Amino acid sequence: MAFLHCHSCNWEQDDFYRVDGYNPAKSLTDWMEKLCSGDIDKQFSNCSEFLAENGPISTREVIAREFEKYAKNIRNMPWITEEQWRRDKDTAVCPRCGERNFDID
Repeated sequence: MAFLHCHSCNWEQDDFYRVDGYNPAKSLTDWMEKLCSGDIDKQFSNCSEFLAENGPISTREVIAREFEKYAKNIRNMPWITEEQWRRDKDTAVCPRCGERNFDID
């Protein structure tokens, strides 16, 4: 995995995606299995990451939020793969500040 970010303004994007490596679509497949497998309206209360401001939320809502999170990442990533980044890095500017001060961790 490679995490691209700008040192000038702290802009960042999700790690580069790979078909055979890091790929959020794989976890979306797992969520889809849960969505289709049973009582999706029961309360999801065993993980603080998925608690709403007013307490537990439904499995249906957890799944919807995961899909929204990945959709937002994909929409906001100028370079989805490392190959795209390598192709563009000599002319790339930060989408937030316009500087050329990138780093990959």
